[in-house]
Amino acid sequence: MDRLSEEHFVTLEELVGLLETSESTVRRDLDQLESENKLRRVHGGAESLQTLRDEPSNLQKSVKNIQEKRQIVTRALEEIHPNDVIFIDAGTTTALLVDILTDTTVTVVTNSVHHASQLIDKGIRTIIIGGFVKQTTDASVGQATLAQINQLNFDKAFIGMNGVDSAYLTTPDYEEAMVKKAVIENAKECFVLVDSSKFGHISFVKVAEIEKVTLLTSESSSAIFQKIKEKTRVIEV
Repeated sequence: MDRLSEEHFVTLEELVGLLETSESTVRRDLDQLESENKLRRVHGGAESLQTLRDEPSNLQKSVKNIQEKRQIVTRALEEIHPNDVIFIDAGTTTALLVDILTDTTVTVVTNSVHHASQLIDKGIRTIIIGGFVKQTTDASVGQATLAQINQLNFDKAFIGMNGVDSAYLTTPDYEEAMVKKAVIENAKECFVLVDSSKFGHISFVKVAEIEKVTLLTSESSSAIFQKIKEKTRVIEV
C-alpha cells in the first residue's frame, strides 16, 4: 500500500522481489486487499483506486496488458496503406504502433515528441504538433495544439483512450480530451486502440460518442462490449 500511494501502480514481479515471497502468496494478498476495497487488481499487478481525474504516467501504463496491446497494434498496422496521411496520438499503446511502422510512403502527424523522434529516425515523413507538453503523458495540448490540428485532415487517426462505456469515450484530462476530440472530427476514420482494462471504466471528461469511431480491441466478453458492437464498428483481435 505504501508503494501504491507513491507510484499508483505496482507489478506482481516487483512485489515478489520486495516482499521476498512467492507469486501465489502475493496474488492472494492482492485479492484480499481488493476485497477490502483498498486497491484494484489489474493484469500483471495492482493499481490504486484513482479518482475520475487521476491518470497514471506513461511509465506506469507501459507495463500493463503489454501482450494485448501488441496484438492490437499489429492489427492496426493492417489499416495503414501506402501514401496515407495518419495521426498517431501520444500514449503507450500508440507507441507500440510507432515501433512497428515501417512504411516510408506515409505521412504521420503526432502530438508526441517521443513518437516524432522515433518516426524521423525511421525515415518516415513526420509533422509534429506543438503546444504545451504534459510530462506525465508526453502529449502536446492547449490552444496552439488545437489550432494546428483543426487546419489538417487525416485519412486515418489512431488514438488511445482511458475509458470506454456503452455510450462515450472518456479521459481524465480536459485538454487532452479536446485534442482527441479534434482529431476524431478531422479524420476520415478514427481507430481507438483499447485493451480490455478500459471497458466499463469512466473518466472525468467525455471525448466523443462511441458511434464516431472504430474500436480496435482485444475485448470480447463483457456485457458493455456487446452493447458497443450494436452501435459502432469493432475490430477484434
